[in-house]
Amino acid sequence: MNAGNRSGARSLWILAVAAGGFIGALATLPVPGGANVPGQEAPEESFAVVDVALFDGVAFRPNQDVWVEDGRVRRVGAKLRLPEELPRVDGRGHTLLPGLIDGHVHTFGGTLNDALRFGVTSVLDQFTDPALLTGARAARDEIARTAEADLFSAGMLATAPGGHGTQFGMAVEPLADPANAAAWVRARKAEGSDWIKIVSEDGRAYGSELQFPALDGETIGALIAAAHAEGLLAVVHVTGIERALEAVSQGADGLVHVWIDEVIAEEDARRVAEAEVFVVPTLSVIASMFGDSTGLRVLDETDEELVSPMQQGTLGNPSYLRTGTEGEAALENVRRLHEAGVRIIAGTDAPNPGTGAGISMHGELRLLARAGLASDAALAAATSGAAEAFRVPERGRVAEGYVADLVLVRGDVGDDLSRTTDIVTIWKDGYAVARESAAAGSAPEIAPAPDGPIVVDFEDGIDAGFGSGWQVTTDAMNSGTSTAELAVEAGALVVRGETKAGSPFPWAGAIWFLGAQPMQAVDFSGRSVLRFRARGDGRGYTVMLFGADIAATAPPAVPFLAGAEWTVVEIPLESFSTADPTIIAGLAFVAQAPLGAFTFELDDVEIR
Repeated sequence: MNAGNRSGARSLWILAVAAGGFIGALATLPVPGGANVPGQEAPEESFAVVDVALFDGVAFRPNQDVWVEDGRVRRVGAKLRLPEELPRVDGRGHTLLPGLIDGHVHTFGGTLNDALRFGVTSVLDQFTDPALLTGARAARDEIARTAEADLFSAGMLATAPGGHGTQFGMAVEPLADPANAAAWVRARKAEGSDWIKIVSEDGRAYGSELQFPALDGETIGALIAAAHAEGLLAVVHVTGIERALEAVSQGADGLVHVWIDEVIAEEDARRVAEAEVFVVPTLSVIASMFGDSTGLRVLDETDEELVSPMQQGTLGNPSYLRTGTEGEAALENVRRLHEAGVRIIAGTDAPNPGTGAGISMHGELRLLARAGLASDAALAAATSGAAEAFRVPERGRVAEGYVADLVLVRGDVGDDLSRTTDIVTIWKDGYAVARESAAAGSAPEIAPAPDGPIVVDFEDGIDAGFGSGWQVTTDAMNSGTSTAELAVEAGALVVRGETKAGSPFPWAGAIWFLGAQPMQAVDFSGRSVLRFRARGDGRGYTVMLFGADIAATAPPAVPFLAGAEWTVVEIPLESFSTADPTIIAGLAFVAQAPLGAFTFELDDVEIR
């Protein structure tokens, strides 16, 4: 059923007057007849979950029936009079939740599959490739069977030249002048951004050695005003309290991350509440950064066959690990904000190191509980609160007319929030979600490489001619300070930069994304060799191969030498120690040790 049909279709009920004794007898039945036991094959599209403990997005309601028709919730109530032939699930001893909504993610690879497999039916993405947005809108506007969570996104973020967000290998259009704010926002709206995300971050909250350029207050204010003029929300990325309070005073709608440098004063918390600014704390990534094991405990409790290699790798790799008490400061800030009446939205920042798409939402709920939110408040933060804050329609509640995104779990979640991981059935758009082994079929299909030679000769500039192009890559994504820049000179790619101390594994150079979008894998089966020409300053360099699970483990690397004369380098793909080295998302050509300035050139890069 398409969006127009389902939004216009509302059945009106006329209850016939019948003998009072007969109606009373029907009302006393504990469960309408023929109910399936949870765990059997789940009915879908049109069905009912009966006599279940319901969290409707706002409050817990005991002994409820939820009637789903054509992928939408038709009615909710106690002892509904249901059609005799309607399939139903016996909900006794279980809790039914709205599909969870993660208020802060970054989408690539199989993250939408991973999210849905853990009951996160919608994600609010705070920075991704804008090319994803057109397809995402079409998918979320249709009631249909799917293996992915619905995607709502800010698309590209607003940041300063060289500022936070420019280090991840995706094209970013930075701002340096508030006069450009209105045009920049209009461009994002045209790309399909659902709201505007603005970076107010200079690194000081994480130590003076990590400072980088940041937008000034005038530009941030201009961006917020421009977003509102276009009818869009403006949310601001912060990690320090000074910038957080400045964003509130400038009219921001929300703050994405809670600050860690200082505990907020009660009067300032009240100011945030009075301004009706919501906060997405992302406790999962902050707690992991400071050694909290909540995410790993959730992982240990989970059937390993449900966990993808990417989830396993990112959850088990807190590469930003630091010492200090900032993790506790983050929890205390959430506690004070919540007590002051600020709307808290659950968000994980997955799949950053220390988090996993989907699975970390269950850890985020536990962290919110540690910060003082009762079970209903924590669940509202991950359902109705998130939907209302970000203007996401028809999600976040179990109510008439809403999309039937539902999660059925064993036990009483109101009494024990950790039970959210004990999932019996997930319904997305009213269809039961298959939760088979992540390795067995939840990963997205990998497109094959085209037949024939694939050669990049740079004669037409830096565009690859295949894939989504060449970008700078550095250790800035791992808190490093190394730099690089790319240029095409005399038909060759010239890579210049400097590797610097500050990261456990310093690197800088160029990365070639081979998919239609950054970090999307391509199947090069039948090819066996990476071949290219190189010359440079005489030092050694490294090629790193990123496979299907780009963030799951450290990429395998093979060294090469760039001498003063052009030399042909041939590297067998089997030299890269991956499960299948012909599945390639990216190839990075980088300088590592020794530290210092470097220059090398590449030409005629091919996979043969």
